[in-house]
Amino acid sequence: MEIRNLNTFLHAASLQNITRAAAELGYSQSAVSVQIRQLEQELGMPLFDRIGKRVLLSEKGRAFLSYANDMVQLEA
Repeated sequence: MEIRNLNTFLHAASLQNITRAAAELGYSQSAVSVQIRQLEQELGMPLFDRIGKRVLLSEKGRAFLSYANDMVQLEA
């Protein structure tokens, strides 16, 4: 599990928008989508509910949020 993917997940979760998260992080929208997909595949669960262009944390995504925060803090 890459810290970069966790950080991307945290940004997307806080903004509820992949495009805005990409802009803040200096990535393309597709790069952010790939990172989120990689994380979801590693965990074997969807972290977001995708509704049109909007993303909302899924139930499992909300549960994973504190773990992701802890991991990023430990790395800092």
